[in-house]
Amino acid sequence: MNNFENKVLNFIRANKMIDAGDRILVGFSGGADSTALVTVLFELKEILKIELIAAHVNHGIREEAGEDADFTRKFCKERGIRYHLLEEDVPQIAEDNRLSEEEAGRIVRYDFFSQLVKSESATKIAIAHHQNDAAETFLHNIFRGSGLRGGGGIRPVRDNIIRPLLCVTRDEIEDYLKEKEISFCTDATNLENIHTRNKLRNKVIPYVEKEINKSAVEHIYRATKDFAMAEDYIRDQAKKVFDNISEKNNGRIELELKKLGLEPEIIKRYVILQCFEELTPNRKDITARHVDAVLTLIAGTDGSASLDLPYNIKAVRSYDKLSFMENFEKGDGCNIDDQLVIKKLETGQKYKLNIPRFGVATIDIMSYNGKTSIPRDTYTKWFDCDRIQEVIFRHRKPDDYICIEQNGTIRKKKLSKFMTDEKIPVSERDNMWILADGDHCMWVPGYRISCSYKISDNTKKILAVAIDNGGN
Repeated sequence: MNNFENKVLNFIRANKMIDAGDRILVGFSGGADSTALVTVLFELKEILKIELIAAHVNHGIREEAGEDADFTRKFCKERGIRYHLLEEDVPQIAEDNRLSEEEAGRIVRYDFFSQLVKSESATKIAIAHHQNDAAETFLHNIFRGSGLRGGGGIRPVRDNIIRPLLCVTRDEIEDYLKEKEISFCTDATNLENIHTRNKLRNKVIPYVEKEINKSAVEHIYRATKDFAMAEDYIRDQAKKVFDNISEKNNGRIELELKKLGLEPEIIKRYVILQCFEELTPNRKDITARHVDAVLTLIAGTDGSASLDLPYNIKAVRSYDKLSFMENFEKGDGCNIDDQLVIKKLETGQKYKLNIPRFGVATIDIMSYNGKTSIPRDTYTKWFDCDRIQEVIFRHRKPDDYICIEQNGTIRKKKLSKFMTDEKIPVSERDNMWILADGDHCMWVPGYRISCSYKISDNTKKILAVAIDNGGN
């Protein structure tokens, strides 16, 4: 065992990458990095007590791709390593799905690897990332505005994916292959300074190593490990805060702003990111700018405000709550024009209305002699039926109003103003069901009935409405 192999072995053990008996699927492009990875794992397989399986993808991008496939096939055959080849037209896949060739290729590779994990009963996937890759990723992420998470870069172990070469540099890899007298394929596109990563690899990092510090790559990699440890700790603390101050219900997350306000800003930021992670497929399009916007929203002094975010997410600050939810336009889900009309208001009529996302309303039209006690339940109300023109369960409209008695005087109040005064969250208002008579709101369930429809000594007929489960 030479120094390179010993270094990789110690790194594998230190990071608990491999267990005895593991079947390791290795991504094998034929380039220097993956050739070194297959070689070193082959040399260590008896010590580690593992089996190797190699997987090569011909992306159909370069003319030399067929030669790469031949090289990898022959390499594995000579060593008795199980080998799988996939040939795909990645440029066409990229065009069909509006992806870059790099992104399409990555999806194809990982889909192929996932299939092989099942068919070959593989326990781990080994990828040939090394310290130069980690340095490139770190710089790329930082230049793009990433925070701690992006600074943490490439992890040695993530789920079932392992990266045994993160302890070595590209130069060490080439020296290792030279010492072992093993050839490898060269991808000419890696030498083209078109993509950002190639510019970092071929221009920025070599310049830094030559003009600033020859050990720059190792130092950057060490920094990524510090970033990763800090990020893991802060994420763990933020998760505890999130669990303590959040409430999740039907795809909606509510945070208690008073409790959130007691936390350091870094914890606030991670709690906000946790909300995104709960509601979105990934954080790819979530940037520091979006988190800053949410923090600005929180800092506002008005009663309520909202903010549109990526993935059709909406953040709403409403008094002491911050809510994250899907941003349904009016007309989606509970349509603002949806209405349930009670057509006949004759004594003896009974109705049951299934009100979407609200409950079942039981409606009775009864005669009244003044002797029966009026119910005081929040979700059971009686109305003077003779004052009603038409009864409709619907959502609010711009001209709606409610009548409120104050100091013996009946006042009309815009329903929007009433909802503001009652501190009803802005995010809930358009989806709330009200009982209305034209523009006159007879009842905002859970809050108040209009005093114009209250039972009086002159009431002869009542409209009794009861909503099951408290309107939930």
